Amino acid sequence: MRPITSFSVRFLLVGQYLGLLLVYVALGVARQPQQVVGDYNDLLMHFAGYVAAGVSVSLAWPNQPLWQRFAQLFGFSTAIEIVQYTLPWRSFELKDILANSSGILVGLVLWQLAVLIQRRLNS
Repeated sequence: MRPITSFSVRFLLVGQYLGLLLVYVALGVARQPQQVVGDYNDLLMHFAGYVAAGVSVSLAWPNQPLWQRFAQLFGFSTAIEIVQYTLPWRSFELKDILANSSGILVGLVLWQLAVLIQRRLNS
């Protein structure tokens, strides 16, 4: 068995992020996503999903500036909404983008807090 290398870890971290984005695309264009994830509070689902995405992008690219991580996810989330506008079975919702953006911010803040705590514990 080969030892885990930094390349292997990097590959897994980037892979989990890209996998998460693929799930979001699949749910974003599904005819009836509530059949896949249930019919819960839609905005809460958007918020929670993008909290996870904010942490996920930070795991994948921890050295990327915060504003770039935010812009990457904001652009992705907005693109999904634009695609939904073109699908007759979906709709564009500005409130979804706002919930996604709030979730991204919270996820990035949680990541920064974790980094700060880790640095303090290691010093």
